[in-house]
Amino acid sequence: MRQKTALGYLFVFAFLMGAGCAGLPPIVSPDNSCAPDEQSLSREVNALFPADSFQFVHAIELTMPGSHSAMLMGVVNIHPQHRAIHCVVMTLEGLVLFEADHTSEAFIIHRVIPPFDSQAFARGLVSDIELIFFRPRGRLDAWGTLENKNTILRFSEPDGGTIDLVVSPDRTIWTQNLRNSSHRIKRCVTYLFPQGATNSQAPVFPRSITLTAAFPSRYTLTMTLTDASLITDTLPCGDNK
Repeated sequence: MRQKTALGYLFVFAFLMGAGCAGLPPIVSPDNSCAPDEQSLSREVNALFPADSFQFVHAIELTMPGSHSAMLMGVVNIHPQHRAIHCVVMTLEGLVLFEADHTSEAFIIHRVIPPFDSQAFARGLVSDIELIFFRPRGRLDAWGTLENKNTILRFSEPDGGTIDLVVSPDRTIWTQNLRNSSHRIKRCVTYLFPQGATNSQAPVFPRSITLTAAFPSRYTLTMTLTDASLITDTLPCGDNK
């Protein structure tokens, strides 16, 4: 009886361990005769991540566990060539809750009001902005299609994680999945484009972006674009080179 109980516990333990270890979705490698070259893949990535400096204004819905939510406004200036960011989060009435600059040399918080005054929150917010707007730092390791015919580009991150960039056949839905070294999803970003927008020569931006954070803390940011404008490449303080 004790042996059966022990075996039962062992089975449950093995099941839970297996459930906690996710795997990477298998990629169907393209036929060499029609495999895209490096330039084509670069254009594909650039269709999602701007190469020039822009200012974006979004209406943001922040949803936390327990169905707690708040409506906010976000203004972010991005400088992709330098991976530099200036971001402001404010209430709908214009009260600034958080303002910061992030460059390769410095991370400077100009203004912060509780509950946004945690250093972990501030750095996590900037990391999320980088994930949303900047192309992955890592190496493009694999590309092809998934079983559902979506195109996939897989990047290896310096910390051992991966980023999968997945594009629907009609190119209206783009998804970015950030996984840790155990292949567990940490962040999922979904971009919704108008029909045919990413085939345009002029820059077209997603009308909405949804970021879902899975761990260590859980929350969802739903960002609806209200304005996008090209800006001169004047960097935030600390990185004007």
